[in-house]
Amino acid sequence: MYRILICLFFLPLSLSAEGGLGLWHLGTKPNTKLTDLNPKDHNSLFYFGFTKESHYYQISLEESPSRYFHFENGMISELDYELIQNGEIVSKVQTGLVRKKLPEVSFSGGFVFPAKEKGTYRFRIRSDDTHRVNFRIRDEFSLLQYTKSISLWQGFYFGLCILVCLLSATQYIILRERIYLLLTFATVSILFTNVLRSGLFYEYGFSNWEWFYRYVPGLVSLSPFGLILFLREFLHTKQKYPDADRYLIFYAYFLLTSILIVFIDLQLYFRFIYANSLILSTANFSYAIYCMIKKTESANVLFYAFLVRQISTTLLIFANLGYLPSFPFLSSANEIGAAVQMTIFTIAISKFQIQNRIIKEQTVTKENAELETMVLERTKELQTQKEKLESALLQISHTESQLVFSEKMSELGKLVAGVAHEINNPLSAIKASIETLIESKNNEIKNIGNKENIYSSLNPSEIKTIKQMFTYQSDFGLVASYTERKDKKASLKKTCKDNGLDIDEGMLERFLDVGITKLFDEEIALLKSGQEKLSNLIFEEKNFKLHLSIIQIAVDRSSKIILALKNFSRITKAEERRIFTLLENIETVLTIYQYRMRGKVSLKKTFLTDATILGWPEDLIRVWTNLILNGLEAMNQKGNLMITTEKKGNLVEVKVIDNGPGIPLEIQKKIFDPFFTTKNHGEGTGMGLGITKSIIEKHKGNIYIESEPGRTCFSIQLPVIEFIDPNEPFIEDY
Repeated sequence: MYRILICLFFLPLSLSAEGGLGLWHLGTKPNTKLTDLNPKDHNSLFYFGFTKESHYYQISLEESPSRYFHFENGMISELDYELIQNGEIVSKVQTGLVRKKLPEVSFSGGFVFPAKEKGTYRFRIRSDDTHRVNFRIRDEFSLLQYTKSISLWQGFYFGLCILVCLLSATQYIILRERIYLLLTFATVSILFTNVLRSGLFYEYGFSNWEWFYRYVPGLVSLSPFGLILFLREFLHTKQKYPDADRYLIFYAYFLLTSILIVFIDLQLYFRFIYANSLILSTANFSYAIYCMIKKTESANVLFYAFLVRQISTTLLIFANLGYLPSFPFLSSANEIGAAVQMTIFTIAISKFQIQNRIIKEQTVTKENAELETMVLERTKELQTQKEKLESALLQISHTESQLVFSEKMSELGKLVAGVAHEINNPLSAIKASIETLIESKNNEIKNIGNKENIYSSLNPSEIKTIKQMFTYQSDFGLVASYTERKDKKASLKKTCKDNGLDIDEGMLERFLDVGITKLFDEEIALLKSGQEKLSNLIFEEKNFKLHLSIIQIAVDRSSKIILALKNFSRITKAEERRIFTLLENIETVLTIYQYRMRGKVSLKKTFLTDATILGWPEDLIRVWTNLILNGLEAMNQKGNLMITTEKKGNLVEVKVIDNGPGIPLEIQKKIFDPFFTTKNHGEGTGMGLGITKSIIEKHKGNIYIESEPGRTCFSIQLPVIEFIDPNEPFIEDY
């Protein structure tokens, strides 16, 4: 690095530029006499810093066939010259950055005028930038050599900046790291600043835009703005120095806002930007020296990068002050230093990134080796744990089956008393009816012949009427309420009275018992003809048929209860998947538990649809049993219980609704958890709803709960089939 700096410092001294005569500085008044001037006012280089006034210069020359005036400052705002011969102005030219470019004035690192005639040339110069005049008288060969030299150095820093931009932009596209994006922006802003201050915009394409060099120079603020953003990321100030980072952010936005100064005064803006550059450069270089002393990370990079920039800026200042000759290299020193500075940052960042990747790769390789060892050890542990878990799951499955079976058998035990009562009722009815029939037959045997004598005394019309009365079937006398029986008795009594048929209260009661609630005209006439004997005959025959009907109903009822009990008590382990109907499945449970709904429980069934289900009917019987019994217990065996079915697409929805006190929200989240129960110890296992949910999920269905005070609704959705092969193998999802 030291060798490179030495070469960069001494190489420009080998490139000389041809000199010439100097100018007389007339000051701010064009008519100042030469006799009033000092020898120091005659020179080829003048530097005044910033000045608002126009300054005048003069030179007298003989005729020359190949002569050019060259002002090597490319930032002159206004430059006028007059050719005076014999005390009169014979020609006048007005040029400068804020004016349109003239054909007779060329630009090569500054303004070039042809000066072949004899006479006195007087110049007026006004500059918004620093007032610096590098004046040279050149011939065509000297001008060509200078143009080549300045183009060489301009091409060098342009190419270097463009190369840095391409490299950093490519790195950002590939790696997506923010520092490369900020480096690209900082380099582009420096490149723009250098192109602007070298006058190349004026030379190539922007010479006819008079406003361009009045307002666009404000974008020079983007150069320090971009550098600040880049340094924040490069030094990681946000993480390491958060307090200082806040000041840097404020400073960066302050620089961005300073662009507006150009609309107030362009020279004021240049004063600000020079002062800012001096402060920023000094602060950065001082911090770089501090980092070198502290031997912090990136200290060498910061030091050499800002050392190059500091040297290049110093060379330019010394050249402007006249302490160094005006070489093309020195005119471009600041731009070259900026390009080299960004190149150093680019190389350093790339090196750091490579080192970080190598460290990361080594770390990853080491961690991978450690992970492989840990994975092998962990795999062995997991294998052992897997075997233990499989054994535990097998035990849990066996225990769960035992719990289900045990709970089902426990429930069956509770059903014994109820079912015994349900079966005892029809048996009692059968026994009573049979006794009545036996008694009736015994009476008939005792009075053999009486019935035939009665029949033989009737004509065909009367026989037809009595057959009609025997055929009529009704169990009104057994199932009618007190109010209904009273109304029917009053109506029958009125009919008999209106038709002159004298029947006492006992006879009316017997008519109602055998189901006769209305008498037609032909029946009344028949009873009048043989009232007592015909009435007894009718009572016996109707009573005989009525008790036969009672026996049939009782037998059907007992058969239904036994079938439901058989379905309910089937062992789940032995069942297979098959096709069955939903309503038959639900009715089985309602039949079994009907004895628990008598009295103060109102059961309402709203079956809007039936459905064909493929699954395990005994399992679903367990579902309806759990939900119905839970509802009855919640209502304390009194209230309204509703069961509905409704089809929804390819699903059937069953709802079991009770008007109990409801389930609190905090409990709703736990009711499907195994072994969770709100009952006292020993009263419940907490498996009911957990098993219910698992059965529904086994059938590819879902269960939901909605509960509030006075209403709890369990909704079960099950898939419906139109047609399915019951022999198709079933694969469970785990």
